[in-house]
Amino acid sequence: MAEQDVVHGTLSRINARAWGIATGLILGGGLCLATIILVVRGGPDMGQHLGRLTNVLPGYSVSWLGAFVGLVYGFVVGYGLGRLIGPRSPLSSTRAPSGTTHVRLNGKAWGLTLGAASGLVLFAVTNLLDVKGGEHPGAFLSNLHVYLPGFRVDFVGSLIGFAYLLVLGFLAGELVAAIYNRAVERAEG
Repeated sequence: MAEQDVVHGTLSRINARAWGIATGLILGGGLCLATIILVVRGGPDMGQHLGRLTNVLPGYSVSWLGAFVGLVYGFVVGYGLGRLIGPRSPLSSTRAPSGTTHVRLNGKAWGLTLGAASGLVLFAVTNLLDVKGGEHPGAFLSNLHVYLPGFRVDFVGSLIGFAYLLVLGFLAGELVAAIYNRAVERAEG
């Protein structure tokens, strides 16, 4: 029982700052590592796709210096997203008849967080590309209107994209929480 109380106490203390640091380190470290791998591999088309990040991350490039610039950008963006998705009250717990504490996910909190985070990323990237003239948005953003009718690489399109992702993210978060909570209920017997 003592071990379960320790785990529950730890989960109860999770805060947005810790999520920010963890997410920042993962995103920044991942971008840095991906860039270094491309630099080491070399070749004529080195970083052809990752190099497009220069459109939204001024100063970044697929180079040794760019790896560390990407580390900083990734940490800052990841920290912001982590703070956004960090739990305010997404966890709750119940005590099963056996006395075991089981953590539950708050579907509304997870859904709103996932929707807001993904919508804000699309909003920010779309507007950064729009400010740069909307040139070369890439195949993904160019064709996103197929899945999100009304989306285009401009300010109004970014608002439309944000609204779509807010709703889709909310539904996805609710679904994940419902599946997870249902699995916990079944495990409790």
